[in-house]
Amino acid sequence: MPSARKTGRLTIFYKVLIANVAIVVLGAVAGTWITTVVVRRDLDGRYVPLAGLFALAGIVLSLIVNFVALRAAFRPLAHLQQAALAVRQGDLSIRADEAAFGDPEIRQLAETLNGTLDELTRDRVELNLLASQVIRAQEDERRRIARELHDDTAQVLFAQLLRLSALKASDDVAVHDLAESLEQMTSEALESVRRLALELRPPALDDLGLQAALSDLAQRFADQLSVPVDYLPRGLRGRLPSDVELVLYRVAQEALTNAAKHARATSIWIDLDRTQTDVSLSIRDNGKGFDPGTAVFSDGKGLGLGMFGMEERVALVGGRFRVWSSPGQGTEIFAYIPLGTHAGPARSRMLPE
Repeated sequence: MPSARKTGRLTIFYKVLIANVAIVVLGAVAGTWITTVVVRRDLDGRYVPLAGLFALAGIVLSLIVNFVALRAAFRPLAHLQQAALAVRQGDLSIRADEAAFGDPEIRQLAETLNGTLDELTRDRVELNLLASQVIRAQEDERRRIARELHDDTAQVLFAQLLRLSALKASDDVAVHDLAESLEQMTSEALESVRRLALELRPPALDDLGLQAALSDLAQRFADQLSVPVDYLPRGLRGRLPSDVELVLYRVAQEALTNAAKHARATSIWIDLDRTQTDVSLSIRDNGKGFDPGTAVFSDGKGLGLGMFGMEERVALVGGRFRVWSSPGQGTEIFAYIPLGTHAGPARSRMLPE
């Protein structure tokens, strides 16, 4: 046992070297012995084929022993390769089994890999926490601004509109015309303020839920763009967790904003599909499309999320985000969120690739 432990502490270089030296020495000794015996006893050459057979058997045996030795020596590298492949595919929970590596250099490499993965996992948790706090602060600020726009700015504009309506009754033509012009401008400003308040924080999302908010969003964009927006909710009804509803609404809002500003689409489709275990949202258009690898859109007002922002929001609630598009082929934005403990058991669906 002590000798086995000492062998386990050898590096892979010395393991392979010792195995090959042992094979060469064994082959040389056995071959010399067989040749000596055959030469002494076989004066007429009858046993030469037998010597050749022994030589062939020695070669085959050497190959087998060498294969077994090399496979055992390189098995730790295969384990490391499997761990690295899992990390490359996005599984940061994988860890190399340090106890399985007898080679000290490979064990040190495994420890380094595991330490790096531990630090990366901690950094990702901290990043997600920070992103969640930023998003929460952003939504609180949007809610506050929307409330102030509705309660203060909109009310002031409405009061101003009433005064201008009274001025229109003046017998002075100049005053009447000016009041009418100002009334039109005030009405447009009031409508813009109300629309901005809805974009910042739609009351339907808090009061009625995601399905009603998406229906209202689709109708507003259809009116603004003069483009049909087909909204189809499927599956179960009822409220979702508030953070999931907010994420999906923002994804739909950003996707429609991008379609309005960049896609030049003539038709838009919104599909919301919910089961007991998950919910998915798809926004498709037949616009000009783009290259998802290079384009990152925002709405130009500081309200947009961009592709990265949408993906980050979906990831924060445990979901996955996909964009399918190519120039001239339209665009599909897809978000999939498992509901986990928020729902009972039911069938689960895989995210399409």
